[in-house]
Amino acid sequence: MPDSRPTWSLFLDVLRGPRAAMAGVAARADAREGRAAMLVLGAMHGAFSLLLFLSGHAPRFGLPGLGRDRHYLVQAILAVPLYLVLWRVGGGITHAIARRASAPGGEGSRLSASLAVFGVAYAVPMTLLFIVPDIAVYFAFGFSAIGKAMRYYAPLAAAGCLALGTMGLSRAHHLRTRAALLAALVGFVAQALLGAFFLR
Repeated sequence: MPDSRPTWSLFLDVLRGPRAAMAGVAARADAREGRAAMLVLGAMHGAFSLLLFLSGHAPRFGLPGLGRDRHYLVQAILAVPLYLVLWRVGGGITHAIARRASAPGGEGSRLSASLAVFGVAYAVPMTLLFIVPDIAVYFAFGFSAIGKAMRYYAPLAAAGCLALGTMGLSRAHHLRTRAALLAALVGFVAQALLGAFFLR
């Protein structure tokens, strides 16, 4: 197995050449790369949530039974472990679908490849196209502007996740584009449904 890439290098690789970057992630099949990328996403989301809490902000809807006022504090504390759970759930579902669609044996049976691809494909677009714009909008225009602005960049982040996931899964499991897209889509939707209960 080739050596895993440093996390900062993974992000730069994706920016320089997404297809080549995801092919490399698939070939190395190192789940630690996916986990490391998710840790970056979780840490940034958690830090931003703590900033929002300390600034006195609250989401429209908080966690049931907890209320709105402490939601961002709880989110800041739980962001990293929650993103790791979403990575395992989404990656596991993605792997199950990709494995069924791939030829018997070979790389199609490697869970580590699916977890590596899913983590990088999820974390890089969500960090660069969702969390970073959220932070920029907050500092430039204030908390109330985030909801309006994310209508423009949230779809780009979602499309980025699907595109990178499709590229990586097609290489990791030797899938046709349609099958890889389906596997990525189901995995991302599954984690989004679970994450939507907690993340604001």
